[in-house]
Amino acid sequence: MDINSVLEELVERFGPDGLERVEECLRILTGESVPRYLHDEQEPTRLFFPGISALPWHDTADLAWVRDVESAFPEVRAEFLALRQEDVPFAPYEDAYTKELGWQGWDTFTLYKNGERREEAVRRCPVTSDVLAATPHGPRDGMFTILNPGVHITPHTGGINLLLTCHLALVVPPGCSIKVADDERTWTEGECLLFDDSFLHEAWNKGTEQRAVLLWDVWHPELTPPEVRALEFLLPRFQSFLMAA
Repeated sequence: MDINSVLEELVERFGPDGLERVEECLRILTGESVPRYLHDEQEPTRLFFPGISALPWHDTADLAWVRDVESAFPEVRAEFLALRQEDVPFAPYEDAYTKELGWQGWDTFTLYKNGERREEAVRRCPVTSDVLAATPHGPRDGMFTILNPGVHITPHTGGINLLLTCHLALVVPPGCSIKVADDERTWTEGECLLFDDSFLHEAWNKGTEQRAVLLWDVWHPELTPPEVRALEFLLPRFQSFLMAA
């Protein structure tokens, strides 16, 4: 990747202001600069954006979009339950970069992929699709996910620190929990959890019933609007670079 030509393209499209951290992110990606991680348990090994906080869990209290999502909980859960009642297929989670399938018993129904809404999802889940579209959602995937009884999603990392992962809890039986870094928590139906999946994290269902959440990615709240616009433009190029590496 020719950093200078990419920067010239960014300046032409978005202007010269506010792109300093984007430039450093590019130089880290290509190995021209060395990343300085802020937390021992953070592993943004795929893509590191400098100058933003490194927190395993993020407080949702002051995020207006979280309140909007939680207020739509009854309709979102009803659309999820309708999928289950109609036996709509759920598929194993697939890693966006390696294309490897995830843990057996962790199944998903994709609502958007690479930031683009799926027509079937809009048709079957219009409220959920609109709810996600109204959040600062990122360019990865949004999905309903099921964790079956007895399944342990072993420690792993998403490898990118400029996006956070949000869960809206839909069905949470006893015995379910998630651990990010060294902090283990559980879900509460109708509420959101927000965490940085560049930290090592894992999840369990030690109960006897399925756990279900709405899962999607959002931009780190400390990114500026110019940075988000530039990153939205660059992420497909980043992904091609990473998959070829």
